[in-house]
Amino acid sequence: MFRTILQISIILAFIVVILGAYTRLSDAGLGCPDWPGCYGQLSVPDVKDGTTIQGFSRPLEAAKGWKEMLHRYAASSLGLTILVLFFLALKGNPQRYQSLKLPGFSTFFVMLQGAFGMWTVTLLVHPGIVTLHLIGGFVTTALLIWMLLNQSKPPAIYQHTFKKHKLILLIVLGTLSLQIVLGGWTSTNYAALSCGKYFPKCLNDWWPNMDFSSALYWGPLGANYEYGILENPARSAIQMIHRIGALITTLLILLLIYLFRNYTRFRSNLILIAILLTTQVTLGILNVVLSLPIIIAVLHTIVALLLLLSVIKLVHRAFKVPT
Repeated sequence: MFRTILQISIILAFIVVILGAYTRLSDAGLGCPDWPGCYGQLSVPDVKDGTTIQGFSRPLEAAKGWKEMLHRYAASSLGLTILVLFFLALKGNPQRYQSLKLPGFSTFFVMLQGAFGMWTVTLLVHPGIVTLHLIGGFVTTALLIWMLLNQSKPPAIYQHTFKKHKLILLIVLGTLSLQIVLGGWTSTNYAALSCGKYFPKCLNDWWPNMDFSSALYWGPLGANYEYGILENPARSAIQMIHRIGALITTLLILLLIYLFRNYTRFRSNLILIAILLTTQVTLGILNVVLSLPIIIAVLHTIVALLLLLSVIKLVHRAFKVPT
């Protein structure tokens, strides 16, 4: 049962990340201006669009409200399944030994994620809070995947991994994680189109006017950050940092694939990572030249998560010694 609930949790985690990305990219983060309900109700009020509901200054947009509420329903379901996992581990139900540390931390973390979901709304889509909420979704999924990997059978043939290669693997994991954070920061500051449709140039220039001092601007709590508040030179700087980070991450992953090419037991992992990397770079370019179509933007988020999980699986296989 533990493994079944764990697999359901992972599916829900993917759904939550997808719905979260879709909600953010369709500017529906404030579709319900309160939390956890929507205009004081458990679902979107059944009234005409544009109606100003008593107690709320923001007129209702039902489509945006439903996007936000579906995201909340899925996130609540995920929280419940993770809580069930904790109780199953507490009773000792996993097929393979699972300490309480990981299910316990996952339970705590998903509750923290709920708090960030609330702050995303109450702090009016502050880019720092929204970025942390996005990262939290990725971390939650990674924790569940790590638990599932712990439940898997050890490999029949074990091949020793050199320490220097393990170090490169950890560097790639850290760099990729930072690049995902930069991607979230680019999205939440509405900087994805700050370079226009130009690639690899930005605003038809290799190094346009950019304000790097404001690129990591946190900003005060309480201001309304919907559609962003930074000037375009700061947004262009964010976009260029993300592009440079993408180049560095790509080169490091290619180095990883080259160094690990002789480990036969990692071959399928490396092929998957190569496919996902190629797809992710392509989607990133298409986001720019096609002016951020929502389907491609959401896919860019999904593939980033899949790429991260693929590297995490490689870490698990390289560091986990069969007993």
